[in-house]
Amino acid sequence: MYNVLACDDEQIAIDSIKFIFEKNFQSEVNLFTALSGFEALNIVKQNNIDIIFMDINMPGMNGLETISLIMSMKPDTVIIVLSAFDTFEYAQEALNLGAFRYITKPVNRNTIIQTTRSAMNQVDSKKESSINKDEIQKKLDAVSPMVESDFFYSCAFCSDNENLTPYLEYFNIRDKKYIFCAIEFPEQNDENKHKILSEIRAIAGENEKCIMGSFMKNRAVLLFSFTKETFFYEKARESITSIHTLFSLKINRNIRTGVSDVCSNEIQFGDFYSQSFIALNNSSENKPLVFFQDITASTDKTADIKNTQERLYKRLRNGDIEGVSFLSSLYLSGLQDMALPSEKWKFSLLELLVNTKSITISQSETFDSALFDNAFLIISSASSVEETKPYIQQRLSDAVTAISQKIKKAENPVITKVQNFINMNLSIDFSLEDAADYAGVSSFYLSKLFKEEMNDTFVNYVTELKMKKAEHLLRETDMSIKEITAATGYNDQNYFSKIFKNKYEVTPSEYRRTNIQ
Repeated sequence: MYNVLACDDEQIAIDSIKFIFEKNFQSEVNLFTALSGFEALNIVKQNNIDIIFMDINMPGMNGLETISLIMSMKPDTVIIVLSAFDTFEYAQEALNLGAFRYITKPVNRNTIIQTTRSAMNQVDSKKESSINKDEIQKKLDAVSPMVESDFFYSCAFCSDNENLTPYLEYFNIRDKKYIFCAIEFPEQNDENKHKILSEIRAIAGENEKCIMGSFMKNRAVLLFSFTKETFFYEKARESITSIHTLFSLKINRNIRTGVSDVCSNEIQFGDFYSQSFIALNNSSENKPLVFFQDITASTDKTADIKNTQERLYKRLRNGDIEGVSFLSSLYLSGLQDMALPSEKWKFSLLELLVNTKSITISQSETFDSALFDNAFLIISSASSVEETKPYIQQRLSDAVTAISQKIKKAENPVITKVQNFINMNLSIDFSLEDAADYAGVSSFYLSKLFKEEMNDTFVNYVTELKMKKAEHLLRETDMSIKEITAATGYNDQNYFSKIFKNKYEVTPSEYRRTNIQ
């Protein structure tokens, strides 16, 4: 039995179709009728309509508008358009909306009968196809979890991942941007794991294309795929963050998630699978969602901070007041930018002060170490790195000043003579041998003596003075970079810029822009 709807604002047209159906399809059709688009929509909502005869030219909601709404609700409906207008535009629009036939009025009995028979065949074909799809889907639903588990097992343990492409083809995934998510469920057990898996699939699948493995203890892995042409990493992060939030709200608020970086090659799935678990292992109760990319960035920042710290200690040992001042500002700004938990940045600052105190005492016997006595109290009670800056910078200034004064008192005559030579010749290119000849000693002896007395190499010492001179010229004069290069004894401007950036973290041009407003 087929459910057929005839919709026309003219009662005579409805009566004609009704008469034809009663004479030719009495035992095959349940006929519904409507005199407007609104009435037709209500009938379609309440009944499983197979075939619709729809007039185009109706007051209120016209036939094309009604067809569009019906097809959005029930796309398998077979629609035959009736129109008094034999125009290409109407026919094209109707067919574009999914209409099965376009018939112009007036229509005769045979046309209605033949068109109805064709529509019935179309309905039968769609139903048969739907049944076959349902059967196939049932089989796939039974097999897919096993395929998914096998896929993730291969990601985790296979050394050669070239065979993973067939898995993606099985799940009809042909995109080229992939992100792995490892999820931990603290309250998962054998009784609730199937329910949790179902909820995860429903939430994740509703938001993005993904496949999911089974539980490994209380952890599961998802692979999200994104269309390459429309992929934006920040948008993907937002989507995964939203999914994690839904997991927390609908499943368990203590869920933790680790997210890999973006993978564009199936051969690398094993590495990115591991990344998701590395990120998960870095998560915590206070930070339940962690992206592997953020861990890498944090690691890089930590390395930069450590490097700045070591450079600061070196300048401190040399009694370089300006160098310590610059590097302390750089260090504190970098520590603040990392946005670390309070216990970590406080530990870093205490470590800095302890090492500063130790270095200063070892090089200046008269240094008053009591200046550091209240360091722990001040750092532990601070609410931010910014709040500690005045205290930290004052203690570093006290320390480097003490060392600088000790160094000046203990100057070796040879070193003093060499320092005078260096200061007089900063604008030319000279060597260790040139300085040794001026002081009347061998280059080997001068190199050894310089290291012992100045706690630095001859080359580093000279470079430091040249850079200070360059900094002064950049800040206080209008000389070009090329002129300053020559004024500091360098022949190659690119090499000069490289040395300058190594010390000040910026190029000469950037330094000038920053310091001259």
